[in-house]
Amino acid sequence: MTQAMINSRLRGYFQGRTVSMNKRWGVWILVCLTALLCASVGPAFANELASISGRITDSQGLVLPAVKVQAININTNVAYSAESNGDGLYRISSVPPGIYRVVVEKTGFAQIVKPNVELHVQDDIALNFAMQVGSISQTVTVEGGAPMVNTTNATVGTVVDQTYIKNMPLNGRSFQDLILLTPGIVTQSAQSGANFNAGRGMTGEFSVNGQRTESNSYTVDGVSANLGAAAGNNMTIGAGSSGSIASATALGTTQALVSVDDLQEFRVQSSTYSAEYGRNPGGQFSFGTRSGANQWHGTASDYLRNDYFGANDWFNDYLNVKQPALRQNDFGGTLGGPVTIPGLYNGKDKTFFFVSYEGLRLIAPQPAAIFGVPNLCLRGQAATTCTDSPAPAELQPVLNAFPVPNGQDFGDGWAEFKGSWSNPSSLDSTSVRFDHVVSDKLRLFFRFSDTGSSASARGTAPGGFGIPPSQNITSAYTMRTYTAGASSLFTNRLSNELRLNYSSNETTGRNFFDAFAGSAPANMAQLTGLGSGSDVFIFLCYDAFCMQPDQSISAGAVKQWNLVDTVSYSVGRHQLKFGADYRRLASHAIQDGSTPFGFPTHLQLPYTLQWNGSIEQALGKSQAVTVSYVGSRAGRLLKYSGILTPTNPNSSEFFFIGNGLTSYYNFAPRLGAAYTLRDTAGWETVLRGGGGVFFDTGQQLASSGFSGPGFSAQSFGGGAPFPQVPQLPTIEDPTTPAGQPYGSTPFGFPTHLQLPYTLQWNGSIEQALGKSQAITVSYVGSRAGRLLKYSGILTPNNPNSSEFFFIGNGLTSYYNSAQVQFRRRLSRGMTALASYTWSHCIDYGSQNYYDFGYQRGNCDFDVRHNFSGAFSYDLPNAGHNRFVNALLHHWGLDDRFTARSGFPVTLAGNSYLDPATGRTFPAGLDLVPNQPIYVYGANCMQIFQNGCPGGRAVNPNAFASVPLDPNTFMPSRAGTAPRNFVRGFGAWQMDLAVRREFPIYEHLALQFRAEAFNVFNHPNFGAVNPVLCAPDQAPNPNNGCTFGQPTGTLANSLGILNPLYQMGGARSMQFALKLIF
Repeated sequence: MTQAMINSRLRGYFQGRTVSMNKRWGVWILVCLTALLCASVGPAFANELASISGRITDSQGLVLPAVKVQAININTNVAYSAESNGDGLYRISSVPPGIYRVVVEKTGFAQIVKPNVELHVQDDIALNFAMQVGSISQTVTVEGGAPMVNTTNATVGTVVDQTYIKNMPLNGRSFQDLILLTPGIVTQSAQSGANFNAGRGMTGEFSVNGQRTESNSYTVDGVSANLGAAAGNNMTIGAGSSGSIASATALGTTQALVSVDDLQEFRVQSSTYSAEYGRNPGGQFSFGTRSGANQWHGTASDYLRNDYFGANDWFNDYLNVKQPALRQNDFGGTLGGPVTIPGLYNGKDKTFFFVSYEGLRLIAPQPAAIFGVPNLCLRGQAATTCTDSPAPAELQPVLNAFPVPNGQDFGDGWAEFKGSWSNPSSLDSTSVRFDHVVSDKLRLFFRFSDTGSSASARGTAPGGFGIPPSQNITSAYTMRTYTAGASSLFTNRLSNELRLNYSSNETTGRNFFDAFAGSAPANMAQLTGLGSGSDVFIFLCYDAFCMQPDQSISAGAVKQWNLVDTVSYSVGRHQLKFGADYRRLASHAIQDGSTPFGFPTHLQLPYTLQWNGSIEQALGKSQAVTVSYVGSRAGRLLKYSGILTPTNPNSSEFFFIGNGLTSYYNFAPRLGAAYTLRDTAGWETVLRGGGGVFFDTGQQLASSGFSGPGFSAQSFGGGAPFPQVPQLPTIEDPTTPAGQPYGSTPFGFPTHLQLPYTLQWNGSIEQALGKSQAITVSYVGSRAGRLLKYSGILTPNNPNSSEFFFIGNGLTSYYNSAQVQFRRRLSRGMTALASYTWSHCIDYGSQNYYDFGYQRGNCDFDVRHNFSGAFSYDLPNAGHNRFVNALLHHWGLDDRFTARSGFPVTLAGNSYLDPATGRTFPAGLDLVPNQPIYVYGANCMQIFQNGCPGGRAVNPNAFASVPLDPNTFMPSRAGTAPRNFVRGFGAWQMDLAVRREFPIYEHLALQFRAEAFNVFNHPNFGAVNPVLCAPDQAPNPNNGCTFGQPTGTLANSLGILNPLYQMGGARSMQFALKLIF
């Protein structure tokens, strides 16, 4: 296709054609993209690159065409250029983040130079120039750098640059904490994080403006990084296999995305972003990696921790348990510069490399807990007369695999074990990047990264039930990425960005018994008479005490191909963008006690059209308008099965869909506008607003059906003699289509399953406060519809299955917020960023997984008040003599502070059966009249024997169980207590760092850092036990009845990230040395 043909079609678009929502337009766009690709068109879609645009006039205000504008990187000397058109407008696209010198020149006019223009990830800034008549040898320098306010679009978001990345105290060298600097973002709640299915590779970590935690999009260098994975069954019940959550290490840290030393900066877009960003309605997290420069630069560092400098966990002190060992050694280095081969090649100004490595060796303390273990009588080891008879000899090796009790003997075969320990973990992360300038019109890059990590944990099911602490649970993750990109400039009006990526995230898991606290290691497979490599799950009950040890090996993997292309074209005052993002995901797993099997292949192909334009007003003000359209072809699931729409669940039959479901015609228009109310330099005032439609992929639950008929089968052998296992029932091989009766619980999807969507809107006013500061006040709202829901349906009269799970649309959510953000870029040694959010979120169910009942109420992540702030300050030097210089020069102070109100608490109750639909719903609890919801101080001591952790608890006398139906022995109705109206604990924490730099030579320095996380050791409490005590139980932690009380610190309740690195733990200090050259 010739350039003239392209221009003709673009002109036709602006001459009144409308975008119709049919396949013809989708094919037209794809044909155009294919033609451009065949013509060697290069990269760009939702990538990390920035752009500069503006208008050039003479001193009389008349537009000047054919003016050359260059942005020259001060580190690489690479120039990015454009020329103004007949309207005096120019646009420089595909500019990497960095600091630039902008040069404007035209014969007959004095040259203009604007130094220190800093561009951030995905910046789109406006720089206008007025040229003066004169010789081109004359130079006019314009100070001030880039503008502080956004005058180009209605996007709500935050940039976190190198100042914060280098200086902030980052716990675990992981940047989750920096993400929270953006208004409207909260972590998942402590209640959800403490849930068994809220682990790595299963759920997301952040809720952005009321969206679900699995609705965020992560990109690194412009390609998707949503490759969270888990091992075995966790791949089935979690969202990792659908590409809905971010990559993470075995510790939950962000090195699987990009290590801190390899990160240039990142941008978080939280509302009304344009069509080119994101296939999900939540936050758009865009990370850009570092590249080399003309000068050689590098670092070598080591970050150390020891329990000697840390405080004990609050619950360890509460249970009078000594702090376990803490040892951390986080080491690494970077090196970047021009590629130089002596005598053969000099890559200065052309070819650059950047290499980074980070290694971590960690032994992290765990909080004390009380476990139920077999007592000495049951083991036949008691020194005194026992009332409990010893267990059969065949069971003794299993019982002895549990820790020896060290507390109270409760009788009935069980006793107390109270203990704490340290868990080991490690990681190694390597990244290599090459950048090459072919010409001023073509630039290439390639990056490879490899991050391997492993972690070990012990059984964590205190209270007498579940997995014992002598069971070792290990996991290992290997994340590899290969990304190539090209930036092409064909003409001053036409440019292209291309990205190609292959990534894989492979996980393994192993559960086994080892020697711990007097336990004797046991091979469960051999004890049961099976082969030594078999996976074994044992469920042992003695009176009221049940144990669930298992020995197994599992694995999982997610692999991705991602091709992204965007074309930018300027037509007069208008900017047109269109592109496509092809993503193919293939997931696989080895489940406990099973053979390898595959999950669906997910194909996603969104295509976009975007128009940006400006309107010159009679009053001299300018208005920037963005209109975006995204058409998503997403949710295609191959080899994917389901159930007919269950109009009659008792007679539904299973059938095989075949090539799955594909969703078309997802029309997602977006509109934004920015109006400059005042354009006085340094005191600009901008009014912005926008809204749009955003679709989710709908794939978060797509893999659930692969644990159902046709893909897996199971059978329970209750009461089989031990250890003679051959009498167990035979498990039939899974077949497709599934045989009847089904060997496992069926999963169903409607044949008309639709993509969830969100309507978003916002309005904001932004005020510059001088050349280096700005404040933004925003209102952000949204309404989501067709959200996925997960229903359990009992089918007692169906001969093929007594129940099945049905996944469909139907839920909604609502979010409203007021957001304030203050920004100060580096000036006089200080940079600062602070945000406050008031918000309210209402929905019918905040999680995708196993949430069988839906009741309107506060969202799980409904936080009413949330403040987050950070500042970095290079202290001014004092004095000039040698002695004062040695003591007081080159000091810096870095601070991070967070405070928020509490998350809601969902009170638990038995499930009840809706006879009209056959569906089960959680009944919750009944409210008891005339009782306070919370108890404090002395009232806690009256109800709870040992008082209340945190000085407050939910009053157990204010609630009662829902009465049971005598026929079904299930609750007869839903409880009267509203959903999520009880609140957990608020939280606040300050992290502080003090640094001193010792200059050694001109470009060589040694930096010392001392960092304290939770410097005031403020106790932050986490998940509240929502399970009401049995009628014959008094609240007492010794019997597992702790209703209404926190069961751990916040750090141990949030999930995903290692508790040592989470907010809400005990004070922990870290010391570092860094060599900088």
